[in-house]
Amino acid sequence: MNAKKSLLLSAALCAGLGLAGLAQGAEIPSTVAGMPPINTASPLYIVNVQKGVTPAQIKMGIQSGAEAENMNVVGTLDVQEGLKERGIKSNQPYVIYEVCNLVLGAKILKSTPEFGAFAPCKIVMYEQGGQLKLMTYLPTFALKYFPKDPESAKVAQELDHQIITVMKQAAAGGL
Repeated sequence: MNAKKSLLLSAALCAGLGLAGLAQGAEIPSTVAGMPPINTASPLYIVNVQKGVTPAQIKMGIQSGAEAENMNVVGTLDVQEGLKERGIKSNQPYVIYEVCNLVLGAKILKSTPEFGAFAPCKIVMYEQGGQLKLMTYLPTFALKYFPKDPESAKVAQELDHQIITVMKQAAAGGL
């Protein structure tokens, strides 16, 4: 199949699945000053950590940032450490921080219980090409899969803001 036919087939498939607008997406400004824009076509929001910031400083930044945003760090999974315990060597840091604002989460779950599949929210620290990065799955993107509820959408936007604020603090080393 030539490239033109493949592109047409992909476009038809996306349109048939109701995904026609997703492929293009748009960038919208982050609600947090100094942070990169949000790509509405992607569920992921990724930022580079400032040079010289260590994983320990990132951890401290997530903990203090979450507290400042009325969130809790409810779990931490250090993948590198888990692999080491199983005798598998890994030099790449990969830590999943689970963060939650129970009050806001309860508001979304009341009208959209399916959102629980995406809870708690996560901030992932990893290294790619020698650069530490932070990544999250935005709650507003998760809600695209469920029936529209204005209250849930408003709460998800607030959660997006809180998570990006925590990421900003962590990416700067907790400052």
